[in-house]
Amino acid sequence: MPITFEPLTAADVPRFTGWLQQPHVRAFWDDGERDEAAVTGQYLGPDRDDVPGFIFSVDGRPAGFLQTEWIQDGHEFQPWAAPGGETWAIDLLIGEAELIGHGVGPRVITAFIGTLQRERPALRRMVIDPDERNARAIRAYGKVGFEPAGILEGDGERRVIMTLNVGWRG
Repeated sequence: MPITFEPLTAADVPRFTGWLQQPHVRAFWDDGERDEAAVTGQYLGPDRDDVPGFIFSVDGRPAGFLQTEWIQDGHEFQPWAAPGGETWAIDLLIGEAELIGHGVGPRVITAFIGTLQRERPALRRMVIDPDERNARAIRAYGKVGFEPAGILEGDGERRVIMTLNVGWRG
C-alpha cells in the first residue's frame, strides 16, 4: 500500500472540507471550520508556513490530512520536547470512513516520520495529542510506538500527550 504526501493546495479544499464534515472526523477534530472559505483561511493562510498541511494518499487515492509543527520555545508541547535535537508535533485525520480501523493511521504516521527524518536529520522526538476519549487513535499511535507522557487540559478538553523518540540516540 503506497502512501504519498502532497502539500495541501486550494484544489484540495473541497475534498478536505467534506472530510471535516464527516461524523467520524468531527467527533475529535471539530475546529469549527466547515465551509470552503473558512477552511482556506484556516489551513492555507499566510501563517500556515509554520504548520504545513498535507493530503495523504493510499494506493493513489486521497485518504486524509496530516499537519506537522516544529516544537520550539514557548510552544505548549515544549515540556515534552527532546532535550537535544528537534521535536515535531503531528496531527492527522483519515477522511475516508471506510479506511478507519484497517491500520491506515499507523502506516501513514510511520511513512511520514520516515519522510520527516530524511528532511530533518536533527529530528529526535515526535509528539501527538489525541483527545483522551479517542481510544481508537490512542491505540493506533501506540502501535507506532508513541507512549503516553502526560495530560494537557484546556478549552474544555483533555488531551493525552504521547511521545515517540526517533532518529539518532547515541
